[in-house]
Amino acid sequence: MPPAPPNVPQISRLKDQILTTRERLLAHQEEAQCASCHRKIDPIGFGMENFNASGKWRTEDSDGTGKSKKTWAIDASGAFYKGPAFGDFRELRDLIAEREEDFARGFTEHLIEYALGRPFGFTDEDLAAEIISSASSKELAISELIHALVQSQVFRTK
Repeated sequence: MPPAPPNVPQISRLKDQILTTRERLLAHQEEAQCASCHRKIDPIGFGMENFNASGKWRTEDSDGTGKSKKTWAIDASGAFYKGPAFGDFRELRDLIAEREEDFARGFTEHLIEYALGRPFGFTDEDLAAEIISSASSKELAISELIHALVQSQVFRTK
């Protein structure tokens, strides 16, 4: 996804309201310039809402503002943009696992970006294909994708 535009509007009308993460994001999508991207990325975030910032599993969330503290059950349901729906994180995980090759490709492209310190480009297509091919013999394990990248000439001479 591209970075958010610099003129992203704040939704000040919601400032004093206690809203769930889902409610805040859906309100944000009321802005046409925001909805075009958020309708694609927010549902995946909803599916992972059971994890807190440190990755610990949780079943409820709260506003955390002390005496007005409100708690609610997490709704981790969603639907991929123009794709299947899921009821919770486990269903989301299973849908992603069904598309193992697509996941491996996306992960590899982002891994290359991170490792080389630059955006993934068309000149990296062969490198991505080599990494995936190498890791395929080990069921596309993430450790194998990383190992194939660090063994590549492009990485070793960057």
